[in-house]
Amino acid sequence: MKENHKLGILEVAIMYVGTIMGAGFASGREIWQFFCVFKDKGYIGIFVIGIMFMIIGVMTSKIARTLDTNDMGRVIVPGNNPKLVEFVGYFMALMLFTVLITMSSAGGALFYQQFGQSRILGGVVIICLVILTVIGGFERVSRVFRFIMPVLVIVVVSVCLMVIFMDLPKSEKQAEISISPLTPNWFLSAMQYISYNVLALVPIVATASINAKSDKHAFIGTAVGAVFLGLLAFVLGTAMFTDMGFSQAMDMPMLGYSAKISKSVNLVYTCVLLFAIYASATSNYYGFTTKMKSQKHRRLKIIVIAWLGFLCGLIGFTNVISIMFPIEGFMGFAIIAMVIINFFKVTKMEKVKSDSEEHLEEQTEEEM
Repeated sequence: MKENHKLGILEVAIMYVGTIMGAGFASGREIWQFFCVFKDKGYIGIFVIGIMFMIIGVMTSKIARTLDTNDMGRVIVPGNNPKLVEFVGYFMALMLFTVLITMSSAGGALFYQQFGQSRILGGVVIICLVILTVIGGFERVSRVFRFIMPVLVIVVVSVCLMVIFMDLPKSEKQAEISISPLTPNWFLSAMQYISYNVLALVPIVATASINAKSDKHAFIGTAVGAVFLGLLAFVLGTAMFTDMGFSQAMDMPMLGYSAKISKSVNLVYTCVLLFAIYASATSNYYGFTTKMKSQKHRRLKIIVIAWLGFLCGLIGFTNVISIMFPIEGFMGFAIIAMVIINFFKVTKMEKVKSDSEEHLEEQTEEEM
C-alpha cells in the first residue's frame, strides 16, 4: 500500500468501531441483553468491556506490528507451532464466514420488516455490496469505512440523545425483563460479550495496524476506537433505560424508539441498521479472505464463496449457527488467553532483539 494510503489514528479507530458496530450493536439488542438487563450494574459491565476492548485491541495491534502480519493464526498463537497456527487461522476464518451468513439473513429480515420487500432481495443487496467492497482489497474496505462509520456514529448518538432528552411517552408494548441463563450476572455477561467479539476484532485490528502510518498511529488509534465503542454502548444503554419494559419487548429496541420519535427518523435509523449490517458483513468477510493463500482466481473465489454464504442463509442455516455460536463463545476465551500470552512473548522477543542490537553497537564502537 502506498504511503499516502496509510491509516491515521482516527482511521484506525473507525476500522475498529466498524468491526464491532454491526446490526446487533446499532439496534441496541446486544447492549440491552448483555448489559442493560442488569440495570445499574450494566454500566459497570459497559465500563469493563470498554477497558477490555482497549487492552485486547492494543495487544493485537502490538503483535501485528512487531511480526508485520495480519495472519490470524500467527497473531493469536504463541510460539511457532505451524499446525496450531494453521488450525486456529482456519477456525477463525470459519467463524467469520458464519457472520457473513447471519448478516445476509439480517439484511433480508430488515427489508421484510421495514419495507415489506422479499427477504431474498435484502440478502442479495447485502451480498452484492460486500463483494464489491471486498474484491477491492483493504484499501477499498478502509475507504468505505472512513465514509460510512462517522455517519453511522453521528446518527446513532443523535437518536439516542433524542430518546434521552425528549421525554417520550411510555409505550403500551411492555415485557418483563429477562436475563439469559447463560449470562446470569453482569460480569459473566461482559466476558461473554468480549469473547464473542474478539473473533471479529483480531483480523481487522491486525490489518488496520500493519497499514497504519506508524506504531503510534496504530496503538493510539486502536485505543481511541475502544473508547468510542465504550461511549457508544453507554449512550445506547442510557437511551434504552428510559423505557425498560419497551426495550425488553422489542427485538430491535432503538428501531422501536426511532419510530416513536417520527417516521422520518425511523426511516433514517432503518438505513443506519442496513449500513451497519453491511459494515459488519464486510469487515468479517474481509477477515475471512485474508486466509486465502493463493492469489489465483482470488476475485472469483471471493464472489463464489460470498454467494455460498447467501445460499446457506436461505436454506435454514440457523441450526448450524445455534451450534457454532456457543462454540464461538468458548473459543473466544481461548483466543483471548492465547493473544495475551503471545503479546508477552512478542514483547520479550522484541526486547531481547533490541538489547542484542545495542550490545552489538557498543562492541562496534569499542573496536573502533
